Amino acid sequence: MIGIRKTKIRFLPLFLPSTVLLLVCLMVIGSSPLFRTNPWDDSNAMLTMGRSLINGIVPYKDVIDQRGPFLYALFGLGALLKSTSFLGVFFLQTVNAFIVYWVSVKIAIDLKMNTSNAVWLGLLGPFSLLSTSSFSFSGSPEEFAFTSILYLLYVINHYHQEITTISLKKFFFLGVNLGLVFWNKYSMIGAFIIFFFWIAFESMRVQKFYLLIKIVILSVAGFLSVSLMVLIYFSYTGATGDLFRIYFYQNLTAYGKSDTSTVMKCWNLFFLVAREIRTHFIVVAIIILGWVSLLIKKRNLIVEISMFIGTLVFVALQHWVINYYNLIWMPFFGIALIRLTSLIMEKSTSLNSQFPKQKSIYIIIATSLIIFPFVNNSDLTNLILKRESRSISNNSLDAQTKFAQLINEKRTASHQPSLIMINSLDKGFFLFSRTLPVTPFFHRLNMSYDQLPQMYKAFNQDIKSRKTDFIIIRVKQKLSENKNTLHSQVNSVVDPHLREALNKNYYIQATAENSATESYALLYKK
Repeated sequence: MIGIRKTKIRFLPLFLPSTVLLLVCLMVIGSSPLFRTNPWDDSNAMLTMGRSLINGIVPYKDVIDQRGPFLYALFGLGALLKSTSFLGVFFLQTVNAFIVYWVSVKIAIDLKMNTSNAVWLGLLGPFSLLSTSSFSFSGSPEEFAFTSILYLLYVINHYHQEITTISLKKFFFLGVNLGLVFWNKYSMIGAFIIFFFWIAFESMRVQKFYLLIKIVILSVAGFLSVSLMVLIYFSYTGATGDLFRIYFYQNLTAYGKSDTSTVMKCWNLFFLVAREIRTHFIVVAIIILGWVSLLIKKRNLIVEISMFIGTLVFVALQHWVINYYNLIWMPFFGIALIRLTSLIMEKSTSLNSQFPKQKSIYIIIATSLIIFPFVNNSDLTNLILKRESRSISNNSLDAQTKFAQLINEKRTASHQPSLIMINSLDKGFFLFSRTLPVTPFFHRLNMSYDQLPQMYKAFNQDIKSRKTDFIIIRVKQKLSENKNTLHSQVNSVVDPHLREALNKNYYIQATAENSATESYALLYKK
């Protein structure tokens, strides 16, 4: 997120709420120094991509994952700060949370809150980021895009949603933020698309064509300021074609591949939007209440409501909805909370005896920010504290630790051991073993053979040629000590297209169990 207008806020009022926010970041973001590792598959994969990037391995060309280059750059920066843990990524996540807080303070100030009130109401922005179950996946693309969407909401509300009166220089920064979101995960740009559509419509409706031209030029300039950096890098590395083939074509054609009719596809889209709302129906109710509080004052909300609907639709266009996808529309939750709380505080001033004192509201906000993530994020039970061997939910990292030792035994001055994961996402094995991918597909993306046959063909070729020393296979049950039964268990979770080559070229060297429903087999080349 870029383009925050300077606001004079003294340091002292910020000290206590900022301390609360830092404490929450330390406790809630799973990659903090309090924890041994980040438990979420995608974050491990992104850190592997980031570690690869800073070691000269080119995304989409030398190593393949389907997310955007801006996200890889963020994790690459995190790996540059600390390549052997998530500490660097945690630092960037904390910076992002504080930017969210800063924008939220500015939103509160726009609601006529004085500084002492605004710095506490600003915590409701990070609250909306961290405190729903949609934050279960720490380090997601949505977490970093959240900030840009919140900035967009700040801008349109700063100008009372009279979008043709927005300062022209703001459009450059909005273009920059669109670029950041687009190259992070382009399915998250729904709010920006609707916003720019309304700008074009309103400018033409009032016949401000010259204004529209200037808006387009400045917005495109902001977007290109990000896009050119991306394109220059991939052009320099000779991977522009790979970028477009994987990031655009593969994502658009592989996910949600279906032979159903247009009517059924529309019905499925409607169902997915409804499921987004059902998953967070209380949040949606609060968002609507926030709109009602402004509609009573006869404020124009058509742009914001349209942006919200557009964001829901763009999420559903991914053909399936995982809960962390919903994080991209939580900025609407944040601004609704700030609106409603400011209304309560306004009433508490005029009806002092009937509403809580302002300091009571500060305490409620701070306490909620600390407690609610633990109420809503069940994945926090999987985090393993330093100097502990297991999490609250009895998960361990025994497999990562054990396999890393075995893998590193093969490390010599002239040979770096290598591995692939052929039936699951990276679970931190690359990080623990300090290895980097040597094959384009280093783990199995969430696509079947029919959706992405080239991945399975690449796996098959790599297995046949014994390109990697090790293969790691995840089995969602306790592994048997009987050799024949163990062999059958491992084969049962391997794609049929890979079994023959796997059995011919690799053997099971070791097994380990992280929980009752998560075991791993380490295979070594014959």
